[in-house]
Amino acid sequence: MKHTVKVPLLLVISASVALIISLSVHLLSISLNVGAIFKPVSKTEAVLPIQIQPATLTISKAERFGLYSNESEWESILPMGDGFIYHPDDQKHYLVSHFHSLHCLRSFHRYLRMAMVSNPQNDGYTMLDIGHVHHCLIYLRQILLCNADLTLEPASHKQRTPDGKIVETVTGIDIAHRCTDWEQLWEYMGSNYEQYKDTYDN
Repeated sequence: MKHTVKVPLLLVISASVALIISLSVHLLSISLNVGAIFKPVSKTEAVLPIQIQPATLTISKAERFGLYSNESEWESILPMGDGFIYHPDDQKHYLVSHFHSLHCLRSFHRYLRMAMVSNPQNDGYTMLDIGHVHHCLIYLRQILLCNADLTLEPASHKQRTPDGKIVETVTGIDIAHRCTDWEQLWEYMGSNYEQYKDTYDN
């Protein structure tokens, strides 16, 4: 007698994406390390035209950032111009990496909410949806490696395990981090867009 096990499509996609990401990151790491030895740093890369000051962020357990938050909570995550600036030096548009990360995070929220909250029985994602999540996974994995936060987070939260033991775990809540001032960056994004908005395609 044959037994058939039906594996959910979302699980198959997630496992496949995780495998591809792991292989991609390992290959990228090797190529970057080799390139760092033999390739000089380019001096023609565009940089943000202003200096951004450091800031402090204390992680909080904000429900409005979680899976069950409304879509409206995420609509204001990008400034005017959707994270792009116009660089007058070479007259080109650039997407600021910080806002690319936030855009990808917003996409994750939308798709995961669709899968897990709004209609958990629906596997009707398009190839465009899957490709978008695939891209964002790859991008965020690497951008997190690039922006390594060296803050030490203590195991200060007591939690009961399934067998009844009390253990200390790490949550990251109430820990202050040294950051780039995102409010200063936000203000600059708005002023840049207002100054050069006629260069954008509407």
